[in-house]
Amino acid sequence: MKNLFIILISCIILVSCASKPPAKKAEGPGDLYVEGVNLMKKKKWDDAIKKFNTVRENYPFDSLSLVAAVKLGDVYFEKKNYVQAASVYEDFFNAHPGDASAPYALARLGECYEKLSPTLDRDQAQTFKAIEKYTLLKNRYASSSYAKIVDERVKILTQKLADRELYVGEFYYKTFEYNASVIRLEYMLKKYPEMTGKDKALYYLSMSYKGLGILEKSDFYADKLKSEYPKSIFARTNIRERKTLKVAQTDQPSVQPAVFVQPMSGQSVPSKQKREIILTPVAAQTATPGPEKAAPIKDAAKETKEKEFDFFDKSKPIDIVSDTMEGIDKEKYVIFKGNVIAKQEDLYIFADIIEAYLNEESNEIDRAIAKSNVKIVKKDRTATADEANFDNKKGEIILKGNVVVFQGQDKLSGDVVTYYVNEDRAVVTGDSNKKARVILNPR
Repeated sequence: MKNLFIILISCIILVSCASKPPAKKAEGPGDLYVEGVNLMKKKKWDDAIKKFNTVRENYPFDSLSLVAAVKLGDVYFEKKNYVQAASVYEDFFNAHPGDASAPYALARLGECYEKLSPTLDRDQAQTFKAIEKYTLLKNRYASSSYAKIVDERVKILTQKLADRELYVGEFYYKTFEYNASVIRLEYMLKKYPEMTGKDKALYYLSMSYKGLGILEKSDFYADKLKSEYPKSIFARTNIRERKTLKVAQTDQPSVQPAVFVQPMSGQSVPSKQKREIILTPVAAQTATPGPEKAAPIKDAAKETKEKEFDFFDKSKPIDIVSDTMEGIDKEKYVIFKGNVIAKQEDLYIFADIIEAYLNEESNEIDRAIAKSNVKIVKKDRTATADEANFDNKKGEIILKGNVVVFQGQDKLSGDVVTYYVNEDRAVVTGDSNKKARVILNPR
């Protein structure tokens, strides 16, 4: 009986001891590092950061501490927190330049600054930093496999710096700050001679010097552009703009002509059909015109030009600037887009888009179309329309869509206004809902 009691007590003790959970083994740096890597794979960035930071803080003298430091930078990089990643990589490299992971950290540091590099309209300090780190990688760790990426990355970043200078120079040209444009563009050519975009820089240098009235320099860069980049769209554009936009040829009248308004056919027009008004310039008429006055009126009409549409001067060049310019050489077609301004002396043409079709032999403009928010201004003459077509071959200027032409207090409006350059004759067309109107104020 006594033995049975001892056996029973022993079983109870054994069962009681077996029910206690085993003591949890403390996590070492290896366990923490592995957990951090697994959390990275699951994209649990914040949890992974905690694990790697624990290794660095609790085991600073363990070999895994350095590996965890680099891995911490990788977590921030994958999280797209490039500022924090750059800070971690920078601290690691400065503290351990001789470590086996130093070339990798330096390469990643360059990538961080490259990711932080902004668009061309912003300061490029981060771009310079990226080039600096890549160059240091190549110079200090030339035998490293990571150094192989340097040349390609530096070339791309250097091109971006050249594009930045070109962008600023072009901006200054478009805002008529020609001196500033020359400074930036000449610096670009000197600093980045191997980069692309030199043809565009030469073009804007030529145009900027022309804007400053320094024609010798303008011709120098124009000739350089033509000789070095004969197939460039900017070479053809420069030659075209230095000559003229051949749209119309008119002479400036010495006196303001009167305008005689007459029906097109002398008959009434059905209400559903379009209505046309023909404007022809004549000399001022007397109160009682007679047969003897007919000849002088006819002669005066030959000597004067239609001033209401006397916009273009064939002897002067037209400069066209825009946000973008694209050309198709085979089709002899150039399109200017975004804030387009065509300027000829005191003439300004504003539009969202200008399409130009070139002559195959001379590369001069045969036909041009200005679209959207078209406005033509010259002295006291202003024309607005949805679209304007300039046909050099036909000698026509056609304004379409909500056309309004002002000269002083006089106003002309219609759906379509066609000006025949060679005949000095304008036809104003309006539909049944939008009648053509001419308002003349006596002088």
